[in-house]
Amino acid sequence: MENKLKVATVQFAVNSDVGKNLSAIRKQIKKAADQKADVVHFSECCLSGYGGIDFEEFKPEKEKQIKEGISEICNLAKQHKIWVIFGTHFFEGEMEKPFNSLFVINNFGEIEHRYDKRLPAEFDLDWYTSGTEPGIFKLNGIKCGLLICHEWRYPELYRQCYHLGVELLFQSWYDGNYSEEEYQEEGKNLGEVIPGFVRGNAANNKLWISGANTSKKQSSFSAFIAQPDGRVLGKLKRNVAGVLISMFDFDKKHIDLSSHLRDKVSQMKY
Repeated sequence: MENKLKVATVQFAVNSDVGKNLSAIRKQIKKAADQKADVVHFSECCLSGYGGIDFEEFKPEKEKQIKEGISEICNLAKQHKIWVIFGTHFFEGEMEKPFNSLFVINNFGEIEHRYDKRLPAEFDLDWYTSGTEPGIFKLNGIKCGLLICHEWRYPELYRQCYHLGVELLFQSWYDGNYSEEEYQEEGKNLGEVIPGFVRGNAANNKLWISGANTSKKQSSFSAFIAQPDGRVLGKLKRNVAGVLISMFDFDKKHIDLSSHLRDKVSQMKY
C-alpha cells in the first residue's frame, strides 16, 4: 500500500450567509472528488462566517442553518467518498459562546473528530470559548493534526504535533476581508510573515502542512502547501476561489538538519 495522500486545499470568499458558504463548499467538495482527492481542506469558519467580522450576533435561525449545513456536508462526504475538514462555530449544550471549530468528516459521512481552537486572539475572546485538547486523528493510517489561525503564533503547538507523532498538519485561517488600506497597513505584511513562519515550523518539526485561508478580498495570503523541508509544494492565487491538488508522499526523504538535536532541545527548561 502506497504511503501517500492526495489533498485538496481550497479557498473561497467566506461571508455571513450560511447558504452561500454551503453552496461554495458543495461545489469545491465535488471538484476535489472529481480529481480523486482523499481529503478536502477548507478555511476557518467557512460554513458559519466569522463572529465580529461577518456578523454581530449569534441568532437561533443561523444556528439551525449551521446544524443543517453540517449534516449536509456529512452526506456530501459519504456521497463523494471523500474526507472533509471544514471550519464553523459550534455551540455545545447551553454554552454562552460557541467554540471556533474544525470538523473532520470521514469518507463514510461520519464525524471523525472535532477540534476547538485553543489559543484565540484577544479579540476572539469576546465571541468564542477556548478549547482545551489537541486535534489528532488518523486518515488512511497517517497521523494528522489540526490548528486554527492565530495558533500559528505559538511554535510550541507545532512542536507538540511533532511529539505526538503527527506527519500531516491541517491549519485553517480566516485572514482576509481587509479593506485596501488595512491590507497595505497590516495584511500584506502578514501575508509574508505567516506562510514564512509556517514553512519554518514545517521544517523544524518534520511536518507536511496544508494551509487553507479565505479568499475574500483582501486576503493576506492564499492556500499553500509546505513540505517537511520548508519548501512550498504549491499555492493558489490570492483573492481568487480555487482548489489546490497536492500529492503527499510520506515515504519521500527530506533534508532535516535539526534531527540530531530536536528531542534534546525539547527537554530544555525555561
